[in-house]
Amino acid sequence: MYRKLIPLFALFCLLVAASCTQTQQYTPAPSSPTAQEDFDSGMRAFNQEQYQAALSSFEQAVSMSPGFVEAQYYAGLSAWKLNMTEKAKKDFLDALRLDSNHLKTRESLGVLYCTTGEYDNAKQQLEAARSLNSINPRVYLCLGRIYVMEGRCPEALKVFEKGIQADSSYLPLKNEYDAAKRKCGKGGAAKAQPAAQEKTFRGGGKAIDPSDF
Repeated sequence: MYRKLIPLFALFCLLVAASCTQTQQYTPAPSSPTAQEDFDSGMRAFNQEQYQAALSSFEQAVSMSPGFVEAQYYAGLSAWKLNMTEKAKKDFLDALRLDSNHLKTRESLGVLYCTTGEYDNAKQQLEAARSLNSINPRVYLCLGRIYVMEGRCPEALKVFEKGIQADSSYLPLKNEYDAAKRKCGKGGAAKAQPAAQEKTFRGGGKAIDPSDF
């Protein structure tokens, strides 16, 4: 009887050994990147000026985590860098729906509206950024220009002064401030007509570009 059991026992051992070998050789499939990992990948691409790759990564992060406001904001900024202005506006507005106090989005959307000549929308966003204590001089450059066009000289000059306090090295703002003082005189109303719509908003110096953000 024992002689019959020995071959069976040997066969059992062989099966167990084969099973262990297969277990050791099994490699689980790699897990998908997390939303944070996609965002980090997007930031690396963005910083290397690979904006299309950055946009794809940020969109993937948003799809995995719809409340990821930073990813939504940088998706808009990447789209702007790619001259996809309508998509950039939509992405920025989506970011604001997630967080109405997201300062960078208010700043960027306000300046973007300026570049497309949508001054009422720009003013709304820029005034919101100002109320959130923005220290971005481009916010004050754009907002001050809009006030000058509206004939609101005292307010325009205060806005320019606030921007200069935030960044005294930003030459376009200083130039615009000096121009506003000449137009306004001693607190008088400016007679400037609204500027024609431009592809790029200019303010006494170099054009405002999304790379400034």
